[in-house]
This record gives sequence, C-alpha cells and structure tokens, in this order.
Amino acid sequence: MKKTLTINISGTVFHIDEDAYDKLKSYLAIIGNHFRKEVGGQEIINDIEARMAELFAQRTLNAQEVVNLDMVLAVEEIMGLPDDFLDAEEATGSEEKRTDEPPYQQRSQAKRLYRDPDSRVLGGVCSGLSHYMKMDKVLARVLFFILFLITSGAAALIYLILWIAVPKARTTSQKLEMRGEKINIGSIGKSVKEEFS
Repeated sequence: MKKTLTINISGTVFHIDEDAYDKLKSYLAIIGNHFRKEVGGQEIINDIEARMAELFAQRTLNAQEVVNLDMVLAVEEIMGLPDDFLDAEEATGSEEKRTDEPPYQQRSQAKRLYRDPDSRVLGGVCSGLSHYMKMDKVLARVLFFILFLITSGAAALIYLILWIAVPKARTTSQKLEMRGEKINIGSIGKSVKEEFS
C-alpha cells in the first residue's frame, strides 16, 4: 500500500504516489537551482512546469488516475536535465561556430497551426502560416495580399475565418510547437531568454 498526495502543477491538480512525488520534487529542485540565477529564470521554471502538467494530463486519462514513478521518469526523459543541454551548448561553443541547430532544437516535433502573436501585423495568421509552411513571413504576407487583389477581396473573408478558427500561440510550449521544435528544458529556456533579450 502506497500513500498518495495531491499536488498542483501549473494550476492543474494531480494525485501522485509518494515515490513519484519524491522523484518529481528532486527533479524540480534541480531545474529550480539551475534556472533561478538566469535572466527570466522564474518564467522558464513556470513554462517548464506548464509543459510537465500537459504531459501528466495526457498520461492520466481520468481524474482518478494516480501519477506514478514510471510517468515521472517518462516525463523526465522527454524534458531532459539542464546539465544535458548545458553540455550540448558548451560542446558547440568550444568547437567552431556551427550553423546547424543544437540537439534540443531539432525540428522533429509535429507542427501545429497557431497564430503568431509575436510577429503579427493584424491577427498573426500570415505569420503562423509561414511557420507552418516553412516560408518567410514577408513572403506569406505578400502572397496573401496578391490573393486579396486577385479574388477582389474574398481573401479577406478567408483571413477573418482563420483569425477566428486558429488559436493564438500563448504559452512557450505552443510557440515551440508552432515552429515544430521539441518541447524540452533546453528549448523552453532558450525561447524565454530570447523573449527577454
């Protein structure tokens, strides 16, 4: 028989067994110690916790299911440890400057269509489509404008429908998903640091 605890991760309540709680607590302590001293550290920690809450919610199908040690280890494997990404950054920094992306930015995550609020002109539809289709944002806007002229304004209706139907990328994990990047500690930390700079 194991004790179960009730915890709150990023506003979501989970039931977790005692072994999993101890492992999760030590994992979050490592993450907290690593990012607290950095610029935007609390924001990074909040985004990591939000992503972990999403992963636990996917694994607990109903509210009665308990988060166990296997689930915590699976989430830890997906998210990685800060030291893993620090080693990868140091390795690329000590070698010559390379243009290829670090391992935590490889685009193997399935993309999702979101509106991009960071580089929007009106609603962020063209910017979001440019991320989804891997094209330049300016080119997407020019193509949409040409389509607007060719269709005598009917493209404006399509734009409005997309503005209403496509969700805005609000969280860091949604922004990473929009770009097709892996959502882990390294990519979340890098994204938040870019926003702060």
